[in-house]
Amino acid sequence: MASLEYVPAELRAEARWVCWRREERGGKATKIPVCAANGRMAKSTDPATWATFDEAVAAVGRWRCDGVGFVFGPDRAYTGLDLDHVIVDGTLDAEYRWVVEQAGTYTEVSPSGDGLHLIFRGSKPDWAQRSRKGQPGGRVVEMYDRDRYFTVTGALFEGHDAISENPAVVERAYRTWIEPEAAAQPRLDDVTRGASPGDMGDDELVERMLASRSGDDIRALMAGDCSAQGGDHSAADMALCSHLAFWCSGDAGRVDRLFRRSGLMRDKWDSRRGGTTYGAQTIERAIAGCAEFYRPRGRRTDRPSHQRTDKNTCSTATRRGRRGVSDDPVDEPGTTEGAPSVEGWHVDGRGRLWVADAEGELRYTVTATAPWIACDLVDVDTGDVRALVRVAVAGGVRERALDRDVLLNQSRIISALAPLGANISSTNAKDVVRYLTDCERRLGGERPRARSVTHLGWAEGPLSSFMPYDAGGEVRFDPSPDEAVKARPFMEASGTLEEWVAGVAPAREASLAFRCVLAASFASPLVALLGVQTFIVYLWGRSRSGKTPTLKAAGSVWGDPTEGSDSYFRTFADTPKSIVRAAALLHDIPVIVDELQSKGALGGQAAKRQIVEDLLYSLSLGHERGALNSDRSMMRAGSWRSLTIATGEIPIVGESTQQGAANRTLELNAEPFADVRAAQEMHRLVAREHGTAGRAFVEALRRNPAEFYARQFTALREQVASIACGHPQADNVALLAFADALAEFYVFAPGTEWQACLEGALAMAVWALGNATGAEGGDTDLKAIQYLAEWLVGNKIHFDDYCENDRLERWGAIEDKSCTTGFLWYVFSSVLEQALARGNFDRAKTLRRMSEEGLLVCDAGHRYTKQKRFRGAGRVYCVCIDNEALEAFLERAASGGTAAVIASQGGAPC
Repeated sequence: MASLEYVPAELRAEARWVCWRREERGGKATKIPVCAANGRMAKSTDPATWATFDEAVAAVGRWRCDGVGFVFGPDRAYTGLDLDHVIVDGTLDAEYRWVVEQAGTYTEVSPSGDGLHLIFRGSKPDWAQRSRKGQPGGRVVEMYDRDRYFTVTGALFEGHDAISENPAVVERAYRTWIEPEAAAQPRLDDVTRGASPGDMGDDELVERMLASRSGDDIRALMAGDCSAQGGDHSAADMALCSHLAFWCSGDAGRVDRLFRRSGLMRDKWDSRRGGTTYGAQTIERAIAGCAEFYRPRGRRTDRPSHQRTDKNTCSTATRRGRRGVSDDPVDEPGTTEGAPSVEGWHVDGRGRLWVADAEGELRYTVTATAPWIACDLVDVDTGDVRALVRVAVAGGVRERALDRDVLLNQSRIISALAPLGANISSTNAKDVVRYLTDCERRLGGERPRARSVTHLGWAEGPLSSFMPYDAGGEVRFDPSPDEAVKARPFMEASGTLEEWVAGVAPAREASLAFRCVLAASFASPLVALLGVQTFIVYLWGRSRSGKTPTLKAAGSVWGDPTEGSDSYFRTFADTPKSIVRAAALLHDIPVIVDELQSKGALGGQAAKRQIVEDLLYSLSLGHERGALNSDRSMMRAGSWRSLTIATGEIPIVGESTQQGAANRTLELNAEPFADVRAAQEMHRLVAREHGTAGRAFVEALRRNPAEFYARQFTALREQVASIACGHPQADNVALLAFADALAEFYVFAPGTEWQACLEGALAMAVWALGNATGAEGGDTDLKAIQYLAEWLVGNKIHFDDYCENDRLERWGAIEDKSCTTGFLWYVFSSVLEQALARGNFDRAKTLRRMSEEGLLVCDAGHRYTKQKRFRGAGRVYCVCIDNEALEAFLERAASGGTAAVIASQGGAPC
């Protein structure tokens, strides 16, 4: 480790370092890359597992590693040459001496002590396809410029301590040790302009074939080896003829001549087939199936290379007449869009991506649909930068927003671009990633940027752009591929607002339950506008009472609520994770979930209620819990500001439901439709009429400033609170009432006086307060105190002074007040705790509420207890409850409030 000080500063400055550890796998010693951050296995293709030089060095001891390593990344900025077993008895083998002397670059001794590592600035030759090859004497030579890492020791060899760029030595080393047959490959300088396969002899053409990317396959076929075709000689004949058809530019006579030189030639070739022969038929089919032909290109004096300086733009306008000469067979006339040609790559007029060498000669095609990055997308919520990738396919240009790690991952880019129609597979994904990486390096700094969001609803805060309705404005809507499918129900409206209102308004007037649920849908985008907490509106009741069409009507405000695998309509049969992820996408649009009774759970209804309660409580919090990706990195947690509207046939809030969950659940027990036929008609209506009301509502909200809505809501909330008598759902009902008034004013009856809208909303609020859980003891603390009062009365005998004479357990005492009428309950603290636990109530929480209501008598310095002397025993601390105060509290809680006429709020919405 001490010799690492000799590692060049240029390499130390790169954040592409890993640790490494020796391990034995399959009986063979292996050097495993280790992530400095967490000690897990690193990947040379995943920058998230790399670190800085200092971080890697510091982590060697922590993870019990053997050293550090340098990663050759996708930018191909560096090339490593690994010479194994070339040092014998401390002396470098003469065969390899020349590369060290001529390279003039950083050279070190490998960990084995008998090998050398040379690191160059720059990449391998663009035409180089291989990376390693065995040498005589058991030696191995390897050369990498991407997707690999080198162990780094810092053990300088003969003082070579500086990184240099020497492409000539890199190419010579490659041609000498990795691909010796490439030495016969003609250079561009040797090919004249306008050359064709017919300008060279058969031997020269065969040399070119064997030196090509498919050279190994052609060599095997020419030798008569048909193992790659499973021993099928006819398939091997067709395979070789297909290669020859390309290289001979469709010259059937030349294909026949070269085939006869191969080891596949046999008597069958000349056997008769009607008026022709087997060989002629094979050649004809091969030429017919060849989409393009080989034609060597010389150096163009009018175009030195295919490098372009065109910049990507966000425009989808098609560019015609790309630069090039008209007689170039690959620059055919046509249209393409945006895909740039950069050094080492060429995109022709048909949108095909070619690999080009340093002189501009096209070597082979990569894909017929070259992708390109049109612009960078900056997430307005997180500041993360993604790429808007476009592909020109049959039928037009398609696009998709992708994270950078997808673009740099060969397997993930296939699943991202193939659904768009792109010609990409495991055979060409590596080259596509290389092309996009080179484009990023050369053109990334000049690319335009656009603001983008990945969720529906308000884009940049309340009253800003609302997605997807305003997606064509200043902020783009660019969800992930999976989320884009789930956003389809909201992309297009169906029908007209007038028809929707005409169909929904009668049900809204006839049923206050229907009106409450519909108001919850309009209330969802008001959560962010007013800064209130999210909550759940849960409608439950008997089957066939119209709950599902009511839920669908609420969903139809924003989009298509009909059922489907990726629809807006969800059920409790869906997984909790899928429902939570849907909430993160909807963001300000309400979540709708149907059929609580369909949720299965071990343990019966109580267990089912607990599972659903946990899910809805999570939805009401407005964010999901953190989770890990498969690579152990933290998954981006979704958040939302929407209401959840749900239905079922059983209640959620039970006697033991904790106050936090109860306060976040407005539970309504009602039957919104008395007529089954009316409910069925609502099903049909919202299937054809949807998405119009939400657009009109959001557009109308922008007419007034946020401060106006805040003032109006505050006044309405105070009025609802005055008639709610401490109902825990008062604030939630006030939000529904405010949304109902706005919906009446903006959507259902434009032109109605604002005061009349408020009065109608208040009538709905009175109904909701009277029918919601909490109207009769919905407060969990109140339930606990009621339970405790009943328990005291039912077990009074255990507090009598003579209970012990009757062989009963004493639980406390009853004592008359000395100055006033009434009496006090003294309850042993442990007995009280056990009693509350049997009812599933929390002792500390219940006593705190009783203390706040003045029901407890306590000693100074003690929060909830008072000393009491018992006969034949010492003083004992008990919970002392004032029975008169307890009875008065329960009487107040049992009395309900009455509705009042709402006062004017001083102004109306625009």
